[in-house]
Amino acid sequence: MPLAESPMRPIAQSVPLLLVSLLVSITGGLAACSKPARVGEHVWVSWEDGRYRAFVVERIGASHLRVQFEGCDSSWQRDITGDRILERVDEVEATRPATDPVCAQRGPTAHGTDAGVGAPYRAGERLRVRWRGSVYTANVVSVVAPDRFLVHYEGYENAWDEIVPLERIEGTR
Repeated sequence: MPLAESPMRPIAQSVPLLLVSLLVSITGGLAACSKPARVGEHVWVSWEDGRYRAFVVERIGASHLRVQFEGCDSSWQRDITGDRILERVDEVEATRPATDPVCAQRGPTAHGTDAGVGAPYRAGERLRVRWRGSVYTANVVSVVAPDRFLVHYEGYENAWDEIVPLERIEGTR
């Protein structure tokens, strides 16, 4: 019997479609965060009972990230697994302030410490930061530790934001 007349042909043709449908239903969609989030990227994070905006501060390992919840101070940085990132925040939405930050829901942090105590720079200060042999102007987004600062480079997108150690800071601008 020729293959075109085989009763198995319609089933064989639908198997790939069934596999793709199963994959989409398991992963929650093909557009979900299939690529790992990068430092500086704004993302939606599943945290406790809700979904909150945050940005990636540091990559800790292959599947762990440190995020800072938007609208909160640096004491609201948390280490999470990559599967807690629901999706990326689109560019337009990232420019708007967080309307319902997690810190407003929870009150004081569990840490009870201020990372900025004893730090020579504060959030909002303009700095000169050394990067690969050149010096760039950046703004301190938050104080991570007395000797580490999350900075945003002026004129560059948020994807370039990074945590900078004190040794790379040339001074204020």
